[in-house]
Amino acid sequence: MITRGRDEGATAVSKPDRRALIARAAVAVLAERGPRGFTHRAVDQATGLGAGAVNYHAPDRATLLSLALEEVFRRDMAVAAAHFALDRWDLDAVVDAIVGFVTDMCSDDHRARVIARHHLLGEGLVRPEIKAVFDRQLAAFVALIVDKMTEAGYPATTASAELFAMSVDGLLTRQVVVGLEPLPPEEIPRIATLIARRW
Repeated sequence: MITRGRDEGATAVSKPDRRALIARAAVAVLAERGPRGFTHRAVDQATGLGAGAVNYHAPDRATLLSLALEEVFRRDMAVAAAHFALDRWDLDAVVDAIVGFVTDMCSDDHRARVIARHHLLGEGLVRPEIKAVFDRQLAAFVALIVDKMTEAGYPATTASAELFAMSVDGLLTRQVVVGLEPLPPEEIPRIATLIARRW
């Protein structure tokens, strides 16, 4: 169910705050209703700002999708940076980081973004402008992993960081998107160990 904070429906919300509110609402609508239910009207309702508020900041669907994508990656990057800021890049530390990141992203605070990101990836397959934003943001995520690996004493190439990121994302996808039931918690460290042993 899409919900709003206590002050999110207020009419005195500033323009930057409205943009952020719309981006959060867009992610929530996309996660809950999917691409077919992702309309300006649905996002308007989710923000509580009244009809037409979303159209001012995002006059077309592509812009609204881009807002959602920016919100997804901004917040995902913050979570990733927190978990992968390691002092060392050894097996135990990397396994703990993967488990922590996946567990955090599967929580109620972040799970909707995982779903929204997969819908956005699908949109990017048919919308070059969305794919371009997706590619830029993914490159930034890979660069973060390269930096964290290097800072922890494990120099990494872009290709190795991409493979690492894809492996972790695959585990996250399995927990949120694929399969009838998520894997049990005790399986996560085992899979994280398989991923971490590659590096």
